[in-house]
Amino acid sequence: MLGDMDELRDSVVEACEDDWVYFAEFVQISRDVAEVGENPLTCAGEVAAHFVGEGLIVPGELTDAGFVPWQLSRSEAAERIRREVAAMVREDVRLYPGDVCWFELAENAQGPADVD
Repeated sequence: MLGDMDELRDSVVEACEDDWVYFAEFVQISRDVAEVGENPLTCAGEVAAHFVGEGLIVPGELTDAGFVPWQLSRSEAAERIRREVAAMVREDVRLYPGDVCWFELAENAQGPADVD
């Protein structure tokens, strides 16, 4: 279901480099670089869950105090994203900014690959 992982990774890193990113932005990233099947929301959930599981990005909530990471393991966080997205698809819920979660780039993440 996912397209070129290097291109996806670069798009995710670029989006997260300067600010927190809400889940709905992953729908656009998926449309731009992934092989979207029936449901772009499902594909976006897989993209986000993949990179959370890989440790590239950290999911959490955005509060008045700033970004608060979920207190879950990477695999638990990835599963939570998949579960919440599946529920939204099943219930045909419209996606709004802030739904599912927000993301920040993990401290050890590297920027997009340099292209000559």
